[in-house]
Amino acid sequence: MLKRILIFLSLRLGVLARVFQFNWKPVRLLLFAIALYPIHVAAQDTLTSVLQRIRVQETRHFSYLETRTLQLLAEPWQASGDMYTSLQQMVIAQQAPTLVLTVISADRMQHIDAAQDINRSLKLEQPFAVPGMGPFMLLLYGMTGRTELEQNYVISFDSTGQRWSLQLAPRQPVEDGIIRMQLSGDSDHGPDRLVLEQADGDHTEWQLSLLSQGETAGHELQQLLESIH
Repeated sequence: MLKRILIFLSLRLGVLARVFQFNWKPVRLLLFAIALYPIHVAAQDTLTSVLQRIRVQETRHFSYLETRTLQLLAEPWQASGDMYTSLQQMVIAQQAPTLVLTVISADRMQHIDAAQDINRSLKLEQPFAVPGMGPFMLLLYGMTGRTELEQNYVISFDSTGQRWSLQLAPRQPVEDGIIRMQLSGDSDHGPDRLVLEQADGDHTEWQLSLLSQGETAGHELQQLLESIH
């Protein structure tokens, strides 16, 4: 469409140039050159396309930096490591400050801290309903469409500029738990930043960097799981 407009302007203004007797040729050549030059316009993200990218459809391997700002601590607490999301489970392999492994399946969450001799298992009341991460897990493994989400959450979505952002807030007031989730990423990509705000004022931020996906990530996850058995 833009090319057609430029060509039309070139022809129309050429007529005006002959009427008013000025040299229109250089400008006309410039407009033709612009019209012929390939124009690339990035498609704007939509809520539907972003929800599809967030949902787990293949194994993905991320590195992460987690920062928790807690009311009871003077300074934020940080941890870093690897996060794997697959169709069957999420695995969080914390590398620092200590080695901790969390394995989340549809009905159970297992927490392993070998240094503290801790190996705890929690049965989940609903599929992937992990305390403190509910809305995020819902997007990864549960609801896929706006209509479903709007039944329980107020949705705010923006895709202006080079990034998209998605915010979910529960429709029903909560005395404890998450009161707001913010998820964002670069245009045409999945999420790279997650913020979870708690009713008590605590909040947790995750910065995610995609390292691999598909078969490569699946192989890396399998190696990790085999190393702990």
